[in-house]
Amino acid sequence: MKLYRPKSIFRLILIGFSLVALPLIGALIIATVSVDRLVSHSQHTLVQSVLVTQGSQLLVEAITAMERNARQYQVLGDTVLFEVYEENHEKFIETTRTLEALELAEGQHKLIEDLRVIEDEVYVILQTYPYDAPETEEALAGFTELAQTAQQILDDNRNLISRGFEQIQGKAERIQQMLVLEAVALVPAALLLSFLFAILITRPIRQVDQAIRQLGDGQFSDPAVVTGPRDLEQLGERLNWLRNRLLELEQEKTKFLQHISHELKTPLTAIREGAELMNEQVVGELNDQQREIVDILRDNSIQLQKLIEDLLNFSMLRSRTSKLFHNRVELKSVIEDVLDDHKAALLSRNLDLRPSLVPVSVDGDREKLRILVDNLVSNAIKYSPDDNPLWIFLSSHDNQAIIEVADSGPGIPENEHDRVFDAFYQGAPADKGHVRGTGLGLSIAREYAQAHGGDITVIKSDRTGARLQVLLPLEQTS
Repeated sequence: MKLYRPKSIFRLILIGFSLVALPLIGALIIATVSVDRLVSHSQHTLVQSVLVTQGSQLLVEAITAMERNARQYQVLGDTVLFEVYEENHEKFIETTRTLEALELAEGQHKLIEDLRVIEDEVYVILQTYPYDAPETEEALAGFTELAQTAQQILDDNRNLISRGFEQIQGKAERIQQMLVLEAVALVPAALLLSFLFAILITRPIRQVDQAIRQLGDGQFSDPAVVTGPRDLEQLGERLNWLRNRLLELEQEKTKFLQHISHELKTPLTAIREGAELMNEQVVGELNDQQREIVDILRDNSIQLQKLIEDLLNFSMLRSRTSKLFHNRVELKSVIEDVLDDHKAALLSRNLDLRPSLVPVSVDGDREKLRILVDNLVSNAIKYSPDDNPLWIFLSSHDNQAIIEVADSGPGIPENEHDRVFDAFYQGAPADKGHVRGTGLGLSIAREYAQAHGGDITVIKSDRTGARLQVLLPLEQTS
């Protein structure tokens, strides 16, 4: 079963918001309806309780007043008193009808009906017989039963009110428990859904960011994998197209460097050989001006050959055709050979070389390590002012060989400590030299250091100038 994937990240956000918000909105609606019903029921119960209580009290008062009027009438025989009794009788009848229209407890309608029957019998006797008749005196005894029944109705109504408020309290407690359970269930669920959708939303964005970083770092081998909304997947497809295009351009660039380096190397060899023959005066003796020109030709041809070799080494690194041939290599011997190759440059610039070399051997490729050291020394010579010292150190510590090269030049700004190892990056121009470098020397040095399991970094120095440190493991781990 294929999972549903939104077409856009906007739709994914909308779905996530809906799934998180809808349960909370539903719970809010349920809580609102429940509380509203509770309030309505409470109001209705309160109104009914007030009306029933008032009716019951009026009923008791009416019976008391009728009994008082009837007894006064039976003693005095004043017809005015009987008229007052009749008025209270009408109030009694009206009160009973009002009570019957309300929501009474079970059995109270029967009690009210009994009240009406008893009171009606008394009223008929008082109307029929004289005030001093024995029947009249006997009928007055019915008021005692009326009072007791009315009091029972009042007590029953009070009990009914108490039970009603207990029911309201019970409903309120149940609603409170329901709201607590909803909060306990929905809040963690909402947080979990929010976390889930945050992952679903941010994961493709992180994948796009990772793919862009890989392209920026020149890692074109791994395809960009973006899973999520369709629009971000399409962005991943475009990044893959860009990756393939950059890979093609990188291959074309490497091929171009290989071809141009090879094509330049053949005529350059002839130029160098011709300059050497002229310098050795094989074709005849040279005057001072001619010798100066020959020296310029020879020095610049050597420098140009160095640039071409850098291009060739870089193209081999990019094409991954360069392999290490491991042997036991004495680094002190490698450094001394490199320094001998640069003896002429050191003398021409009157640089004070200050080596401090301790015998250290590593497992590595001698030629690659020679190129590494040569690039560091060449870079230091290029940026060192004339008549200044240049330091090179070799030591070992914690199963690592340490090579450091320091010059007296302008140094490397701190914000460029990492960039100087990027291919084709060039800092400030050197004070000397007619041919500017390619910006590949330090990049190649780092590649060869990392190929040996080590690294190269720019470290802080107490002196002016740049100080580069190479760390190489003494033994290669399989």
